[in-house]
Amino acid sequence: MLPSLDSDTSLPKTPTGAWTQYGADGTNTFATNVSAPARGNLAWTSEAFTRWQPVVSDGTVYLTNFDPSNDGSAIALDARDGTERWRTTLNASGDHGTVVVDDRFVVAYDTELVALDPQTGDRIWTERTNGIDSTELLVADGATGTVLVASESGIEAFSAADGEKHWDIDTVRQLVRAPAVSDGRVFAVGNVDGAPSLVALSLADGSERWRRELTSTPGSAAPVATQEGVVVADDRTLVVHDEATGDRLRELHSFDESEDAIPKTVAVADGTVFVTTASGVVAVDIETGTERWRRDVPVSYVAGICVGTETVVLPIDDPEFASGKKTISAFDRESGELRWHYAFDPGFHHQVTSPPVLVDGAVFFTATHIDGLGALGDVPGRDS
Repeated sequence: MLPSLDSDTSLPKTPTGAWTQYGADGTNTFATNVSAPARGNLAWTSEAFTRWQPVVSDGTVYLTNFDPSNDGSAIALDARDGTERWRTTLNASGDHGTVVVDDRFVVAYDTELVALDPQTGDRIWTERTNGIDSTELLVADGATGTVLVASESGIEAFSAADGEKHWDIDTVRQLVRAPAVSDGRVFAVGNVDGAPSLVALSLADGSERWRRELTSTPGSAAPVATQEGVVVADDRTLVVHDEATGDRLRELHSFDESEDAIPKTVAVADGTVFVTTASGVVAVDIETGTERWRRDVPVSYVAGICVGTETVVLPIDDPEFASGKKTISAFDRESGELRWHYAFDPGFHHQVTSPPVLVDGAVFFTATHIDGLGALGDVPGRDS
């Protein structure tokens, strides 16, 4: 039966933990040290229109309604019940990115970078940028309060505290996903002198530490910075590079030549790498490349993944366990077994529109059937 959208239910408690940017944090691991809800039933939906990935911190969900039919606002909602806390009109539309860092909600759009007060939505500072091409090209380093804006033309670094620009480099171009930030280094995948490359830069001044040429520029998967090394999808092979030297340490897994086997998202948690493709998700050991489990399921084109302490959550279309439905599905992190799923009818082009976000006790997602943000949690199911 389909969920009824005519009544909302508060989550059992205010969700804790944070998902502050596209890849959960600056390292792009797509993993947080939190538990997914025991059930994935629909608790509430927002009245505010959105189709873009939210960010979450300190019990607040931050989102945008950047659509030509709306006022281009930044919006803050209570994470437990979805009530609106504030709304700041920016008169913006199109590609943009959001992060929460250094007690700022930062929004990049057009050629603007704006920092808002997370409690009130008041504008703290505004700076000019070279532009941003997608949500997946904004990243922040929580340790230093540095915001990185990536685009076709390079990378810029700003202070989250006051907006001061630290540096601007154009040696790495045509980035398709956010760089990863770890231990004073920025790891970016793009073109350098026309060659697809993985490059390490100094976070302090943007100077190049090392570069390694790749077989081809990954079309989707962002680099991931881990204690075991920097993980990238080089063409159709999962590769680990040494953080300090860039040396190619090992190849973990190779994917076949079909269009459906191109790696879309790479996530890492506690020595396991989780990779989504259009045709499924696979978990492999980061040291040996041994396959731990695989699920052959039609992953949504959105292709996002969330890794919690016990669960992996991702959007699945038309799976065997929910035939003819679109779903947000949770699998056991160790075995790949299905834990729960939230399903809705594809209807008239209904679909999940951004990668889901996992915090403790809740999964947030956007989809066209609710025309906004939805919260999944351990609440009773709704009847249609």
